[in-house]
Amino acid sequence: MSDSSEPIFISYAGPDNEWAEWVAWHLQENGYRVELDRWNWRTGDDFVTKMNNALDQASAVVAVFSPRYFEAGRYTEEEWTSVIARRGRFIPLVVEPLESGQVPAILAPRLRKDLHGLSEPDALKALLDAVRGPARPTRPPAFPGAAATPSAPPAPQGPQPPFPPHAGGGPAVRARTPTTH
Repeated sequence: MSDSSEPIFISYAGPDNEWAEWVAWHLQENGYRVELDRWNWRTGDDFVTKMNNALDQASAVVAVFSPRYFEAGRYTEEEWTSVIARRGRFIPLVVEPLESGQVPAILAPRLRKDLHGLSEPDALKALLDAVRGPARPTRPPAFPGAAATPSAPPAPQGPQPPFPPHAGGGPAVRARTPTTH
């Protein structure tokens, strides 16, 4: 189950309301408190005030990404920019393929979870994994040394360069021979 002390706000474009309701339903079924405008806001409420209050109180914002989410003139921009500005937890879920350049540059490096093209059980698992975040395995990992052969060189220690030496991806690195005095 979840830490349901703070609500999760669902940010979405109106045409994606079926995805927003599917996400909200399953989050609530798994113990999360969800703020979804069409479920929580009444006719006559001040939309901007309700959105501001919901964003202020949310522990996370789940954004339902589709091409419509990034269309000009939608309130989705105000929602995601407020989360990014205050460095809040932002969980992008992609429900339709996005073309290169559709996602604003400031959101491009954010890790996203794809739900489109998945079966419902796989999409539900992806949703819950995205909201819960990374977790430690419940069983110990397999011993990595069992498959090693005696002739295999030892694995390098520490951070590795993004390219192999002399692969043309960067400057050649010459090994330094230690000198003795």
